[in-house]
Amino acid sequence: MRFIKRSAGAVGLLDFPKLVAVRRDAARRARLFTKPDLTYLFWEATLRCNLRCLHCGSSCEARSPVKELETAQVLAIVDSIAEDFDARRIFVSITGGEPLLRPDLYEVVARMTHHGMRSCIVTNGTLLGPEQAAKLFDAGMRTVSVSIDGMEHEHEAVRGRGTWKRSLAGLTNARRAGFRTVEAITCVRPANLHQLEEIERTVRGSGAGLYRLITIDRMGRLANQDGADMWLTPPQVRVLLDHVERRRRELAKAKDRFDVRFSCGGFLGVERELTVRPGDGQCFAGLCVGSILADGQVSACPSLPRSWAQGSALDERFSKIWYGKFKDYRETAWRKTGACSDCSFWEICQGGGLHERLAQPEEFCWLDRQDG
Repeated sequence: MRFIKRSAGAVGLLDFPKLVAVRRDAARRARLFTKPDLTYLFWEATLRCNLRCLHCGSSCEARSPVKELETAQVLAIVDSIAEDFDARRIFVSITGGEPLLRPDLYEVVARMTHHGMRSCIVTNGTLLGPEQAAKLFDAGMRTVSVSIDGMEHEHEAVRGRGTWKRSLAGLTNARRAGFRTVEAITCVRPANLHQLEEIERTVRGSGAGLYRLITIDRMGRLANQDGADMWLTPPQVRVLLDHVERRRRELAKAKDRFDVRFSCGGFLGVERELTVRPGDGQCFAGLCVGSILADGQVSACPSLPRSWAQGSALDERFSKIWYGKFKDYRETAWRKTGACSDCSFWEICQGGGLHERLAQPEEFCWLDRQDG
């Protein structure tokens, strides 16, 4: 096989064991294209938010642009999914907007728990007080993710004044409430790239046990914008990945259970793929990942364009949509174009992260994003 002449994609003899491991993970995903298996579900609880983050991928405002699901409708959809799938195998990530703006959040979480579903909340943390954290825990939730986008100045530059300490308090409140997994997430950009170790110490001191680093996409408020202050250059991407790889080695050597990982879709190359995260980071949208959008539309991932929704769970059962539609998610011929058409890693990558490919079609390839 001729490997492409990209530094991020170069493979040498010593990389062969890594190549075998990466191909093994890819084979696991390949089976899902013909036999999808729902195990991860997003519930986009709302498109309302109490903040106006500059890099918001959903362009959230104080008022929702859609008619959002009522409590009874959400519960009915959850019940139908529990009837049609093995609910004990489904992990539900509750996103927004800011999910804590929904007063019925605890009731919905309790219903999910009743069915055996595990759940988490992705929140800006500013509304996650001791009472809210305790109520989520009592409803059965055991995982929380809070966005911390830098030290105080850098965080508040994109999320607003007075948010940093409140977001850190959200981590602390979740830990004190008993959550097993308390995760901090940083959207890495040029302004906070040099702060990653300091941010890690800060979030760990606030109660986090997992620190996840992601990058920012040209979508939502940043759609069709240059976004140079939000977008990492190839040398900066390498700095980020080098940092994560080094921290994972250091933590493993010290037998420290604190976890640092990179978490973005797309193939990073054989050398990087399994060194910056515990498993492959390929896109599973529509394969084992589905989503219920704020208005009841069914999609694969809330980060995808709304035009990719496959129907409404208010009109037909989620399972009917999942098994009977999703054709574009489960076919790959349309993806093998452009940069993917002659790439020797096609069988592994299958066209990259779907939301990135659709949001930024000229810049979705993570091999290219490391080169230069």
